[in-house]
Amino acid sequence: MALDSRQEKSRMWSWLLLGLVLVIGVVIANFAVKNPELADQGMDAVLGLPAWAFPTIGGALGLVIFWIGLKVESDWPEAIGALLVAGSVTAGEVLVGWSSFELFGVAAIPYALPVVVFIVMLMIGLSRSK
Repeated sequence: MALDSRQEKSRMWSWLLLGLVLVIGVVIANFAVKNPELADQGMDAVLGLPAWAFPTIGGALGLVIFWIGLKVESDWPEAIGALLVAGSVTAGEVLVGWSSFELFGVAAIPYALPVVVFIVMLMIGLSRSK
């Protein structure tokens, strides 16, 4: 019975840490949306790579971590991978132009797209994890 209690505590801490990382990601995304020129210049200045390389690298890294997470028992690699992919989608939206993702005048779509990607990946991860 003690093993079940430890597993529950471990799961609780995993989701708490994931929530904390998600809040930090939202704050960073909010900064990027409010200051797109500064965010674009900051990404251009790092390592001399083009700005589109960072969302691509982050998305690819997130997919690899998510895939590895499907092979192990723990749920946190899947969540971290899904968060990286959702963050890369957000960064891509900022680079392309936040307003270009508004369909039919609905301004909430750019905000909802990364959240939908994150939730769908988590649902896939939870249903297919060992």
